Amino acid sequence: MSGTQPRFTGRKRKLKTHWSVRWSDIVSEGVITVGGIGTIVAVCLVALVLVMEVIPLFRGASIKPLNIREAPWSSGEVVHLELNEYQTMGWLLTQDGTLKVVRLIPSAKKDSEAESMSPLAFEVVKETKLIDDREITAISTSTGQTDFVLGMDDGTVRVGNVEFETTFVDPVEIKNWFVDQTNSVSGKQLSQPGDTAIYKDGVVQMTPQGQYRAQSVDWTLGDPIAVSDSPIVLLDHLPEASTRSSLSGKSTTFVTLTGDDQLKLGVVSEKKSLLSGKVKLDTKLYDLPPATEDDGDPKFVLIDDLGNNVLAVKQSGQLSRYDIRDKSNIVIAETIDLTPDSDALVTSCDWILGRETLCVGDSDGNCSGWFQIRLSDRTDERFANRKSSDGFALVRAHTFPQGPGAVSAFGASSRSRMFIIGYATGQCSLFHMTTEKYVADLMMPGGGLVKLARIAPRDDGLFIEADGKIAHFALSPGFPDITLASLFLPVWYEGYAEPLNMWQSSSSKTEDELKFSLFPLISGTFKATFYSMLFGAPLALLAAVYTSEFSTRRTRTLVKPTVEMMASLPSVVLGFLAALVFAPVVEEVVPACLAALFTVPFTILLGAFIWQVMPQAFTLRLQPFRLWFLAPVLMLGIYLAYWFGPSIEQWLFLGNIKFWLVHPEQGSGVGGWLLILIPFCAFVTFLLDVNVLNTFWRGSVAKAPRFTFSLLSLGKFVLLSIVTFSLAYALGTLLDLAGWDPRGTYIGEFDQRNSLIVGFVMGFAVIPIIYTLADDALSTVPSHLRSASLGCGATHWQTTVRVVIPTAMSGLFSALMIGLGRVAGETMIVLMAGGNTPIEDWNIFNGFRTLSTNIAIELPEAVQGSSHYRVLFLSALVLFLLTFLINTVAEVVRLYFRRRAYQL
Repeated sequence: MSGTQPRFTGRKRKLKTHWSVRWSDIVSEGVITVGGIGTIVAVCLVALVLVMEVIPLFRGASIKPLNIREAPWSSGEVVHLELNEYQTMGWLLTQDGTLKVVRLIPSAKKDSEAESMSPLAFEVVKETKLIDDREITAISTSTGQTDFVLGMDDGTVRVGNVEFETTFVDPVEIKNWFVDQTNSVSGKQLSQPGDTAIYKDGVVQMTPQGQYRAQSVDWTLGDPIAVSDSPIVLLDHLPEASTRSSLSGKSTTFVTLTGDDQLKLGVVSEKKSLLSGKVKLDTKLYDLPPATEDDGDPKFVLIDDLGNNVLAVKQSGQLSRYDIRDKSNIVIAETIDLTPDSDALVTSCDWILGRETLCVGDSDGNCSGWFQIRLSDRTDERFANRKSSDGFALVRAHTFPQGPGAVSAFGASSRSRMFIIGYATGQCSLFHMTTEKYVADLMMPGGGLVKLARIAPRDDGLFIEADGKIAHFALSPGFPDITLASLFLPVWYEGYAEPLNMWQSSSSKTEDELKFSLFPLISGTFKATFYSMLFGAPLALLAAVYTSEFSTRRTRTLVKPTVEMMASLPSVVLGFLAALVFAPVVEEVVPACLAALFTVPFTILLGAFIWQVMPQAFTLRLQPFRLWFLAPVLMLGIYLAYWFGPSIEQWLFLGNIKFWLVHPEQGSGVGGWLLILIPFCAFVTFLLDVNVLNTFWRGSVAKAPRFTFSLLSLGKFVLLSIVTFSLAYALGTLLDLAGWDPRGTYIGEFDQRNSLIVGFVMGFAVIPIIYTLADDALSTVPSHLRSASLGCGATHWQTTVRVVIPTAMSGLFSALMIGLGRVAGETMIVLMAGGNTPIEDWNIFNGFRTLSTNIAIELPEAVQGSSHYRVLFLSALVLFLLTFLINTVAEVVRLYFRRRAYQL
């Protein structure tokens, strides 16, 4: 029994160990499976969140009819209608000078009592007679502004202002006021959020928070300003602007067409007395010369946003642009045809928000957008024959689909570039000017000529008048300022000479166009990736090849941990060093830094050839320490760059490289061509050496003594270096003589925080990742492959290039792809050292902005749910898809190389 007990105990112990290993395998397999599936699910959820935030960008608009009633005025009675931002009230001005404050009648479901009281669309709250014994013959308002100018039948104009005032009223005060009223029907209407009622001289509404928001209309009207003895027929004005000077007050510029067919420009300014404090109006009038062509009187007169131009448009489509910058010498700067493709008559002509783009509609139902550009910025054939006295020209930048009838009404949004066009058939169409996006159509019940079309101040409602009826629609426009074309293709923005890809998500004024092109951000992402990998990838791969194949074990144990420790440096520290240390230093020695890109590799290669010339006994004795001899060679290359830098700047860059970069008309472009062509010519020379010279070289000097062979190799290297430089200089000179200057392409205006700095620092950051993975891939190559190659007489270098690297290619490629992903998603280094300029050029001396950096900068400030907010999520989705695509391609290529490696 005593002899069999140990065997039983040992068998039990083995069985226990077996089950322990088995359970460990099961648990490990489960953990790995759950972790892998969890990772996939997490990535899919991230993608789903991005997609859910992006989808609303591309949904269509929706229009819902709310109410349609008889218009409370006769045809031509109302000269202007304005609504508040909550669509609860408004004011209208009639031809006889009466200002009416009105409450909008809600739909029947919410306000059956009000509906029974009045079949009209509005309930009059208050009437005020602004002008006695005179009629309004013309009115000028500006989208998004509260001031206006009235033209009267006696030839005078009056400047006024009407705006909505908002206050929040205590519920007790509201209740007491309604109790005091003899008719408390309105008070009963405030039973739930959204309900409105007449309150004093305005309207009160219950908000979703249970508060009572009261609005009233406050108005002012100035004294008459004599312009002519005949009635004012047409009128437009520039919204009043107040200056910062205490000696001057508000000023208003207006242009009129009088009944005697005279165009007049007026400037009304307030002058305040320093002694009495009284304000006195000073009015100056200027006559505008008549147009040369005689196609009838102007149908529209307009003045642009800067007050530099007056536009007189005739019904035939002829536009005369007056340059009014010099009031003492007003001239017609140019005359153009607004309907160049047809004989249609202009039926609508007005500014959209910002008063820079002119929206023109004609009798054929066509609509187009025009704005002014500088002629010197366009040299193509289309503008070769355009002439103007001031160097500017109006261009048709946007065209829209033809409508079903003549354009009869126009309305512009007060918060975006959206506008509405009404047609003679009763149809209305919504468009967005910048993106040329068709938003939606609607049809007035019963059809008829559309006489009035308005977009609510918040772009959430429409008011249409046609055939004696006025209709109220709820509008959800979606995001008309975003289209796939505007995100990825050039868009023609106001004031620019041609369509461009631009990113400008914020502005100091509401009127400015916002620009949401992702192309500059994608271009910046690729630019950062290209220059960073250009610097970091070769160094990392060559370092991995050296430590894996050529260094001693002692050197490897020292170098590899040192390189891997570089990965511990935080990105924010590297970005800080790049922005505040490297960038200012590089700016002071730009020529030396550029020269170092060539002198450092040259001196290292030259040192390698000199090492071969040395006696073999000496080199063998110092073989373990040869890496340390690289330090003085490296310092020599840097010193040569610093020494040659000023001479190179004087020889090739006019003595000042920054001046040379921004003045292409001065100096030659040979210096720039050398920067571009030397790497290309070096590659061509290398191919020539490998494929042509080596055949002759091996046959002639293969049996020469070692010293002679090394000396001849050194001479060949020096000769090929001279050939490389000479070839690059010759090609650069020929290209410069042909008129091709490289400035403006890969080289251009110098910015302190530029691609060169980011490429160096981000390349430094990515070296440890690529190096570690590449070194591991090379180390896993079976040693018997190396032994077989060396046994066949191959050198260490031949074995490395022709056996080891092809076998480890899948791992090397994976290392590059992981490094690429690290660079593409980098944020802090680019944020601090990249300049944050969203431009799309490849100039190495200029900055850029990447997708990830843009998200980090702007997402905290973006309004939730806005176009800007969702486009930032689209940026994240694009970055996600780019990374996914790169990783997929990388995996396919890696598997291909892996299959080839198995064949070995």
